Amino acid sequence: MELFGVPVEGLMYHPVTVFALSLLAGGILYSLGKAMAPVSSAVGGKLKTYACGEEVEGESFPTSYHLYHAAFIFTLLDVLALVIGTVPAVRFPWLVGGYLLVGLIAIVILFKD
Repeated sequence: MELFGVPVEGLMYHPVTVFALSLLAGGILYSLGKAMAPVSSAVGGKLKTYACGEEVEGESFPTSYHLYHAAFIFTLLDVLALVIGTVPAVRFPWLVGGYLLVGLIAIVILFKD
């Protein structure tokens, strides 16, 4: 007997079922922790950021994205290597070639910037 194309015997180990059960377990643990935790009260500097006893005013931090392209290219190459290394090239040579072509195009586009 099948349910949504998956045998009923294997339904418990289906990735969607495992994800849903994990989400449910996490929600139950979160609710249990929230119910057991004491009520927080704002006393003095309890809710302020700890800065070794100094009074530090909050200010914005300048963001910098100069390493974004390098991180993106590394991620792209890492995923390409993982996919190409795990695809059976004998059965799907067009898939390997397609991934290489798309990856090469993406790298060329990223280096143009």
